[in-house]
This record gives sequence, C-alpha cells and structure tokens, in this order.
Amino acid sequence: MLAESKQVVNTAELGERMKVSPKYLRKLAGPLERHHLIRSVQGIYGGYTLDRDSKEITLAMLFDAFDEDINITGCTSKEGCPLNEECLTRPVWEHLEKLVSQEFHNINIYKIVGNKFDR
Repeated sequence: MLAESKQVVNTAELGERMKVSPKYLRKLAGPLERHHLIRSVQGIYGGYTLDRDSKEITLAMLFDAFDEDINITGCTSKEGCPLNEECLTRPVWEHLEKLVSQEFHNINIYKIVGNKFDR
C-alpha cells in the first residue's frame, strides 16, 4: 500500500487494509526505518511513506532489515544439519538457495505492486 499510494499512509489505514493491528505494523516499521526503506512523517496527518523509489527496494533488502536469511530448507540454516558434509543433497539445496537469493535481489517492490514478473 505504501508503494501504491506515493503518499503518507497511517498505521490505522494500513492495518485495516492489511488486516493486521496498527501496533504490530509500528513494530515492523522500526527495522524498515533503520534500513531507510520507509520513513515516518510526524503530525496529525502523519504515517509512513517509502524512503526511496519502489524500484530500488528489493525483497533481499526487506529480509536484511529483519536480519533474516533466505533459506528454503533447514538443511543449510545456521544451525546446520546433523549430516552436514556427508549429505548428498546438501549441494543441491545450497545451489537452489543461491538461485532464490539472486532472485530476491532482482525482485523489487515496483514489480510486486505491478505484478511485473518475467514469465
């Protein structure tokens, strides 16, 4: 919704549209603000807006803001797998995660809002 409106959107509006509590949205806003993905606007007509163009904000940046890794399986997570290097499928999962990660760097908010994906 922030990317669609190009205007300041308050958490009450955003929460109603997304079916989540405004309080929860305010919690999410902190990391996004610290990573300069959104910015808050104070005052009676305040709220949030994107801090940069929607074409510049990628899915990878969103994951980074919340200190999340892009994992498609627990096998390659930080905790690792008990089989680790003995596992025959681990290289496959690592390869697939690399591909997914590359795509997360290519998919931006603009593409998501406009459903503009290469098919």
